[in-house]
Amino acid sequence: MPDHHTTAITGKVTHVFGHRFVIETHRGAVLADLTPKGAEQHSLRVGEVVNLRGEMKPSELKVSHLTAGKTTITIEHKKKPHDHHPHAEPGAALKAAREAGFEPVGEPRRKPKHFEVLGRRNDRLTELHIELNGHIRKMKPVEGADPKWSEAL
Repeated sequence: MPDHHTTAITGKVTHVFGHRFVIETHRGAVLADLTPKGAEQHSLRVGEVVNLRGEMKPSELKVSHLTAGKTTITIEHKKKPHDHHPHAEPGAALKAAREAGFEPVGEPRRKPKHFEVLGRRNDRLTELHIELNGHIRKMKPVEGADPKWSEAL
């Protein structure tokens, strides 16, 4: 369930800080973000009554529509890509671990820029950080009771 939702509010502008501003509503003060491009389209003034629609974040309203008097503007927000990680197969990480003399234990864990692989060599456990291209960039010893790897042990 997402933390954010679209909402509409009306209120009077009480403070302006560049492209961010505060409006007083019947429920209290709300911080709103018009974005720099939105601020270029409409100069906010203290005392102005505005109708806003946008995505309510934990700290502020990301304004997508603003109406003030006869002026209405729409602000397009950049969408974050759904896939924050480039595609990568864990097989390259497993192969790199084996080529370095480690027997992988459990499944590789995907991180944004690497895989973490628990490897065993000479009865010792090692956490391997393996880049997406198969290069091992970090190795650190792991105790047998390490809670990070408890499900693999």
